[in-house]
Amino acid sequence: MAGLEKALELGVSELEVVSDSELLVKQMRGEYKVKNETLRGLHEEASGLAERLDRVRYTAVRRAHNELADGLVNEALDSA
Repeated sequence: MAGLEKALELGVSELEVVSDSELLVKQMRGEYKVKNETLRGLHEEASGLAERLDRVRYTAVRRAHNELADGLVNEALDSA
């Protein structure tokens, strides 16, 4: 969510979202339904943000390939 918000703030028109959660990627692509009621609201909010961009691509990677990015995101969010 924070990445989508930041992309909009910076005027980004195309974005690639890389996640180690295959479930999240498939839900955001519309391949899977969001069954959890709490997550459904977050999904709707994220989808609304994504619709404001020209193009968003969602890519799933193995957790081991995402450690550096995860650490950088957590560091940035902690300092915000």
